[in-house]
Amino acid sequence: MYTLSNYIPFILIPFMGWGVRRMLIRNKQYTMLKRMTFKIGISAFFLTEMARSFYRPYIYQYNIFDFYIADTIGNSLGTITAIFMILTLTGKEKLSDLKIILILIVGLIAYEGINLTSDNPFDYRDVIATLIFGSLSLIFYLYLLNSHICKKLD
Repeated sequence: MYTLSNYIPFILIPFMGWGVRRMLIRNKQYTMLKRMTFKIGISAFFLTEMARSFYRPYIYQYNIFDFYIADTIGNSLGTITAIFMILTLTGKEKLSDLKIILILIVGLIAYEGINLTSDNPFDYRDVIATLIFGSLSLIFYLYLLNSHICKKLD
């Protein structure tokens, strides 16, 4: 049931963390807001991979109804991962970052719409999960941005 491919993302997480942190420090962009977005993004990535590697197979193996959480985990926590990692790498720490978030949400929904392979047919639950967790990410980023701007003014 569990193979080496289940563990590869966990081996990559420290290297991703080191590389992103190093790049931000080198570009003099290692601000408190970038640290927060990075921590959220890497944590969401870790949780996504934990759920995909261990939770989902367990739910499927024992045919447990979990209100479609196992089915939509990639679009829920994966959306948080995508948004906060992209904001870490390209965000300007301004309200214009909201465009990035909206483009990512629309892009993830479009990807779901054009991903019509036989293995992964279109699933409206994935679109709903993307909208919900994309909206939550947007709201949380606004909160972080607001508190970051307020701290700069003090």
